[in-house]
Formats: sequence, structure tokens, C-alpha cells
Amino acid sequence: MIRALLVDLGNVLVRFDHGRTLKKLEEVTDVPAPALRPHVFGPLEREFDLGRLAPAEFFRAVERSAGLPRVPDDVWIPAWRDIFEPDSDALQALRRLRPGLRKVLVSNTNVLHWDGVLRVIDLGEVVDDFVLSFEVGAAKPEKALFDAALARAGVRPGEALFCDDQPAYVAAARAHGIEAFAVTAPGLFERGLARAALLEPL
Repeated sequence: MIRALLVDLGNVLVRFDHGRTLKKLEEVTDVPAPALRPHVFGPLEREFDLGRLAPAEFFRAVERSAGLPRVPDDVWIPAWRDIFEPDSDALQALRRLRPGLRKVLVSNTNVLHWDGVLRVIDLGEVVDDFVLSFEVGAAKPEKALFDAALARAGVRPGEALFCDDQPAYVAAARAHGIEAFAVTAPGLFERGLARAALLEPL
């Protein structure tokens, strides 16, 4: 029996646009966004998501990697942070989950993106707990993050349902014995919850 929902954040409960970050950096550096992308959203971002770099350390590392001049932190921070919008349909579905189901958000994210999300949505109203890569020091598809989520939910793998927009992470969850489904298009989150019989009727 499913006793907990482990739910991803980006492209499931919130939408985001990395293009906003790249556009702002392009404006202040005159470096085209396509040339910036691999430096901004590559291995350095993963280190940031794992909590191994503080924001300022991440900014300076990207600047060195991309050969950029120093970009002020008061430009970097909003460019990096302010890219999120809630997905109202998904949040509405989340509020319809049957009573007694433990809801744990499981996200690969960093401290600034997390701050950006909390500026547009009070996630404490819709989930019971958070397992965040930058706090745990592990990221999907690593088993350590799934183990942390199961522990926080207080359930065994076979008692949890996981959903994510990345099929590779869904496959990793299944490999760890967790039932899972992918959210790769609008409406699939609610549909997956309905298939698992986790929604209260309208």
C-alpha cells in the first residue's frame, strides 16, 4: 500500500526558465547565451546543487570557466533566483491527495533556487517535508537521496510513490524498489496520482 508520495519540484510543482538567467548574463557580459549555457548549467551547477559551493563561490567559478569579467552579485542573484512560477494545476492535484498520505518533496536544487521557489509559493502548505540535494549532499539519481526521502517519509521503498520530470530519475527510483512515474507533459502529474488511486474525488 502506498503511504507516501515523493514528489519532484521543477517541472512538476513549479515551472522555471533558465533562459531568464542566460539572457541577463548575456546583457551584462555581451557573451551569447548559447556560449554561456555549458558553463552556467553544467558540472559547476551540480556542485552548487550538492552544497559544495556557496553562491559567491559558484558565481566566481562560472566566471572563470566562461572567461567572464566579474559580474556583481546583485546582478547574479536575481538572474539566478527569479525564474520560477507555480504550476497551479499540479498544486491543486496535490491538495486532493487522500488523507493520511505523507508528502515529501525531493529536489536537486541549490540554496538560491530554493529561495526563489519560496518567494512564489508556500510549499509548507502542500507538502509535509523537504529533502533537498544541497542540504543532504546527494542528488538524484544517487541512492542516498532516495534513502533520505524514505527516511523522512517514514516508509519502506514499496510503500512510496515517486514522480519526476526526468525519466532517468524515475528509472533510478524503480531500481531502488520505489514505484514511480514520469511527469513529462501537462496533466501527467494528476493522471499518475489518479492511476495510483491517491486522489480524493472532486
